Amino acid sequence: MNELNRRRFVEYLFAGAVATGACGLATSGLRTRTRRVIVGGGPAGAAAALALRTARPDHPVLLVERDPRRLGRTEARTFERPAAGPDLDILRRAGVEVVLDDVVALDWKAARLDLFSGRSMAFDRLLLAPGTTALQEPIAGLDNVARHLWPAAWGSAREARRLKSQLAALPEAGHVVLRLPNDVSHPAAALNRALNFAILLDRKYPRGRLTILDGSPGSDLVERFHNRSTLLGLDPRADWRTAANGGTVLRVDATRGEIETNAGLIQADVVNFVSPQGAGSIARAAGLIDTTGWCPTDAQGRSTCRPDVIVLGDARKEAKRTVAEALRSAKAAALILDRA
Repeated sequence: MNELNRRRFVEYLFAGAVATGACGLATSGLRTRTRRVIVGGGPAGAAAALALRTARPDHPVLLVERDPRRLGRTEARTFERPAAGPDLDILRRAGVEVVLDDVVALDWKAARLDLFSGRSMAFDRLLLAPGTTALQEPIAGLDNVARHLWPAAWGSAREARRLKSQLAALPEAGHVVLRLPNDVSHPAAALNRALNFAILLDRKYPRGRLTILDGSPGSDLVERFHNRSTLLGLDPRADWRTAANGGTVLRVDATRGEIETNAGLIQADVVNFVSPQGAGSIARAAGLIDTTGWCPTDAQGRSTCRPDVIVLGDARKEAKRTVAEALRSAKAAALILDRA
């Protein structure tokens, strides 16, 4: 899993104390056997916790989430994802116990979760809503410095703020490059990202240029982008390149603003470098992914690696990866367990 340092963990707990108010940090039930434990408090995990309590009020439900800022509903800002699940107060009123902590190990034989704080938690039924995480790519020059200079801003508010700052300092005739991997995990989000850039340039930098480097062999995103641009009345100067015509990145030099593609060298002022995604780190640690990096499940969300585990939300291999689909998976999981 992605290790949390001590300072970050304290920040999460402090944020949780502020966010929960009267709700507080649930600590009861950590050493008693809990029938249903949900790991991950994004839209799918929080909605599943609420649905389970609503369906079976007599059955305890415990939700583990390391970052309380993921819980609740907020409006989406440009280049940021909205929170879209039930908030902490709603979960509390429904009787869901919320533990603000991080899972660092999972013992299937003992049916136990080990938490970052040093505590342990037993479970009868486990539901995982691990979300997604960026995967490493063997691209020359794509190191930690490059990732800092060229933020993905793909679910990270901190990176989104950094990207906005860079765009605010864009030269009048600046060049913005959006890089998409060959397997875009969230096509709708990728399309909206490209449109956000196009709108920004049209309104504030009419002499600016936008290039989308799409590593896929081809998709309907190109056509959808141009259709939406026309409907919005945008100047159709954006250059969308797929793998066939220069969309594949071979080498980068972030300090020079250079991107070498399979069609030559590109010089950029601002680069939004989106990496390929896979299931979140807890899914990997739990052995629930296959060679694609996602969690294979049946139509109801049961893991085909461990049928006794239900996977929720975006981490599922065949998921559409939209908020609506994440919430649908939560309802489906509640129905499965309600019949168990």
